[in-house]
Amino acid sequence: MKKRQRRVQRMWVMGGILLLPVALGFIPGVPHPFLNLFLWWVPPPPRVEVPAPLPGVERVLVIAPHPDDELLALGGTIAHLTGEGHQVLVVFVTNGDANQAAKQVFTLNPLRRAEDYRALGCRRQKEAVAALRILGVPKTAAVFLGYPDQGLTALGSENWERGNPYPSPYTQANYPFYRNSFSLTAMYCGEDLVADLATILHLFSPTVIYLPHPEDGHPDHRAAAQFTLIALLRGEVEGDPELRLYLVHAPSWPAPRRLAMDLTLTVPTALDPWEWRSHELTEELVGLKLRAIQAYSSQRITSGRFLASFVRQNEVYAVSAASDLPGGPALSR
Repeated sequence: MKKRQRRVQRMWVMGGILLLPVALGFIPGVPHPFLNLFLWWVPPPPRVEVPAPLPGVERVLVIAPHPDDELLALGGTIAHLTGEGHQVLVVFVTNGDANQAAKQVFTLNPLRRAEDYRALGCRRQKEAVAALRILGVPKTAAVFLGYPDQGLTALGSENWERGNPYPSPYTQANYPFYRNSFSLTAMYCGEDLVADLATILHLFSPTVIYLPHPEDGHPDHRAAAQFTLIALLRGEVEGDPELRLYLVHAPSWPAPRRLAMDLTLTVPTALDPWEWRSHELTEELVGLKLRAIQAYSSQRITSGRFLASFVRQNEVYAVSAASDLPGGPALSR
């Protein structure tokens, strides 16, 4: 009888220990502890100034709508570039702080709490710099703009002007509130996002720009591509950088949806008319990409098979001039 009582007591104690973090996550203003459980020892990335352009090497600018896009589409390419001594700068337009699936899995809380989404954004930043470090990119070459996840399309239309900023339904903010955001005076509006991108283009003077494909299936990706084009066509960058358009979201792509390191990526049939190129990866680069993907723990738990499906023998991108892209010559913002 006493053994049974002690067993029941231990079960209650263990249940209380397990439920305490969940209960804390329901307190207003307190971010859920599970969101930072695995990265509590990693400091937040610093606010980064645009590095001075280095002469005699390729200066590669990567525009990533969300943390992990740069890795899925270009992880092996980035590792190859840094290994060859080229200068790589990664710009994250949003912090991926509106991922409802990841938020619910880590918090077990169905409520839409702003503090949880903000904590998720901080976690995504930490994951990003950890992944980039594996690829040879220092944290001083990772710029976080801090614009609203799932809200970039609105910034190009009804929330273009500073006087009418976009209110994120997830973080309950209308400005880049993260302390390491590139512009500390920006608002969630198209004007300020283009201004940030134009400043980065002017100061970094890239020779190559990787940006989302304008026909990517995710609206944030299409919007990020358009904002980059607007900044480019304003003439804020010297020279004529080569544009390389990468793809992340397309119907039933990549296939199969699993880790298949022995296979190659092919281009979706609907996008065949574009001029595509393939960058073949060495076994070492494929291994580095897989290791870097493992750093995105918040994404692996909800989209692990999708992320793993990008670890292939190659990476693909399309090439184009800014004036030839959809809407390019007509951009008048």
